[in-house]
Amino acid sequence: MVLTKQKVYKKVYDTACSDLKSSDQEERFVAAGFTYTKTETGFVANIPYFDEIIRLTVPDFTFKSSKGVNITLVARIVLLHYILKASGVLLGGEKIPYEDIQGLRHYYPIFERRVLKPLQSAFGYNRQVFLDAGIALGGQKEEYGDGSFTLHALPRVPITFILWEGNEEFPPSVRTLFDPSITGYLPLEDIVVISKLAATRILKEARALSMDEVIE
Repeated sequence: MVLTKQKVYKKVYDTACSDLKSSDQEERFVAAGFTYTKTETGFVANIPYFDEIIRLTVPDFTFKSSKGVNITLVARIVLLHYILKASGVLLGGEKIPYEDIQGLRHYYPIFERRVLKPLQSAFGYNRQVFLDAGIALGGQKEEYGDGSFTLHALPRVPITFILWEGNEEFPPSVRTLFDPSITGYLPLEDIVVISKLAATRILKEARALSMDEVIE
């Protein structure tokens, strides 16, 4: 199963690389909100990705993180899809929940299982750890719920995470908000993927902060 999935991802990745090669790359980078430089053989683009910068070299498609970490195949696909689809539309300031994004209401149960439930389980009764993790990732604190912050997954893909703590009467709840322009930057299926990648980073950062407290 894992091998089959990797083959599918590799095919999607190869297609995205081919599509970017045949596109007007400068136009794509501008629409995506990147800085870039022209080289003798192509381009080097700097991609703000959560709390790191990914250096993408085209046409050889090398991805290098400013943090020196591995860029997974799934993340590479999302980055390329973002570049290819980028509409250039600026963020409007309005925020809507996942299920109100056109075409996604049917997939909400999948989104809830992959993105919201893990965060609820981890932080449902500890908003401070939730907030600390988000801020440590470069998130901007918001005023929604009992604790909230916005992460910029990509230059024009902000994701707002909101937590309502559980109590004796009500269970905890987590929600997400997006700029309506997101459909002009990512394919619908990638919105779940980028949100899952964000949730994973929040959980990982919370664990790292907890370990730091233990060491201290």
